[in-house]
Amino acid sequence: MLVAGMLSCAPGSNGPPSLPTAPPAAATIDSLVPYFGSYRTDDGDTLVIARMGWFFDLRDAAYRTIYSTHTSNHFTIGRLFQEPLPVFAHLVFVADTITLTDSAHRRVARRIAYKQTEVTIPANGAQLAGTITEPAGAGPHPGIVIIHGAETGERDFYDIWVGVYASLGLAVLTYDKRGRGSSTGRYPGEFPTSDALATYADDAGAALAFLARQPAVDPKRVGFHGGSQGGWTVPLAIQRHPGAAFAVLVSAPATTVDQTDLWAGYTNGGESLPAPPLDEMLAAVRADRAGYDPMPALTALAVPTLWFLGSNDRTVPTVICQEILTALHKPNITLDLLPTGHGLLVNPTGLLTDDARSPGLAPDLVPAIQAWAASVGIA
Repeated sequence: MLVAGMLSCAPGSNGPPSLPTAPPAAATIDSLVPYFGSYRTDDGDTLVIARMGWFFDLRDAAYRTIYSTHTSNHFTIGRLFQEPLPVFAHLVFVADTITLTDSAHRRVARRIAYKQTEVTIPANGAQLAGTITEPAGAGPHPGIVIIHGAETGERDFYDIWVGVYASLGLAVLTYDKRGRGSSTGRYPGEFPTSDALATYADDAGAALAFLARQPAVDPKRVGFHGGSQGGWTVPLAIQRHPGAAFAVLVSAPATTVDQTDLWAGYTNGGESLPAPPLDEMLAAVRADRAGYDPMPALTALAVPTLWFLGSNDRTVPTVICQEILTALHKPNITLDLLPTGHGLLVNPTGLLTDDARSPGLAPDLVPAIQAWAASVGIA
């Protein structure tokens, strides 16, 4: 896993620069823009640097916040997701390489030469600003469109997923939500009303069709990735705009909007442990069928679908989602349960405060995607 050799971390240095005595601050987007992307070590591991300030090692699933130092090309990561100290490793960027140094080893990884193209996607009443990231080679590549959850909706939020899928050989399209970032149109809002979800589904369909038309993309192997609220959007998009060949859904609800909100409300969205007993909470959620109901779209869903749920999710009622999906008796849906909270971080309680102390994403996450993608012919 580790690259042999003792390469210097920066020109003229004999090791990592000294750190300031004050606790390090999280790296800013501007400070990471020159370095974001994917890097590969000589033994085939992939490291992803996200502009939002995250580091991901695909091999061991380490997922950490990146912290700044007094040197612009030198950063650090801690041992846990949002704990800067003690420092676990130093990250030093020189030209198109990253040198990662911890207490025992030094690894060098080189930037992967993905082709990135800025695009504008015509949608109903909007122009969606997006980026297509293509792996090396002429293709045709399978393609995947990343669909937003309930966040503000700018494409750089999904740099980690771009790195994951591009490393598996897929062309990846990310875009700003309508009315957000560089996209035009009216922003429907974050709350998943039926009208808002229909708008997001139509935009997703437009994005998928756009990606399928690219010369280096195989139009018969394009699909969606959707997380959280995107788990409602993606099946609806496939129902309204057939053309997707597959879907990957993470922390995705199969319950109605009100059921999901009721479950999240018991813990204030993961802020605190619930007061009622588990059986009482589950019974109340099962009894509430209000809000947008994904069942018609799920009943119609016929494409190969990989569906991840976190066993400790405080936002999505995993137990009930499992019941719903199992009762559908759909062999095209592969359900995978991970020992995580809503954010896919390994977390025994699912509480947001414990996300900060997580060592990383579920170790089985990327291998499961890779194996499933190979099994359905998209990687």
